[in-house]
Amino acid sequence: MSASEEELIGHSYTRARKHPLVIGKLPGAGRLPGGPYTITQVMTMVISFGLLVMARDLWAHFGAMNFVLMALIPWGLAWVLRYARLDGRDPARAVRSLFIYSSTPAQGRLAGKPQRAGRPRLATATCTVRVRSAERPAAESAPQPARAARPTTRPVPAAAAGGRAAPKTGLQALLASLDEQ
Repeated sequence: MSASEEELIGHSYTRARKHPLVIGKLPGAGRLPGGPYTITQVMTMVISFGLLVMARDLWAHFGAMNFVLMALIPWGLAWVLRYARLDGRDPARAVRSLFIYSSTPAQGRLAGKPQRAGRPRLATATCTVRVRSAERPAAESAPQPARAARPTTRPVPAAAAGGRAAPKTGLQALLASLDEQ
């Protein structure tokens, strides 16, 4: 097989590179129960445990079962977060993305600063149109002679010779008629 006939194969390792940072793999090749845990799961366990301790007077009426609930509720929330995905991301990253999206200026950013739309201003302009009769001047309606071979000397312009040159196009005729007024 020659180099031009060689089959190209592409591989994508993006998913492997996005492997989440985990906590719970012990150096002796052991694991924490239910682990390894992502940073989101650990933060959920710490925050929910803290809230349960602070609100202990509201819910802790079960005797020895209170300690079991203080361990199971944070662990259960972390276990649920392991399988919860929003657009392929864990909920903490999805909430972070939502916060960033909602705090971005509506016009976007330019060089790191919020882009501001200029104040609208009223644009004023005038345009004058003069309507002429449909008759065309005789010089315009006459057919133009074919150009001869290129002369070796430059002709003297009609304006320099003291007269006006006959207009060649309709636009030139219109401009010439405006100059006459």
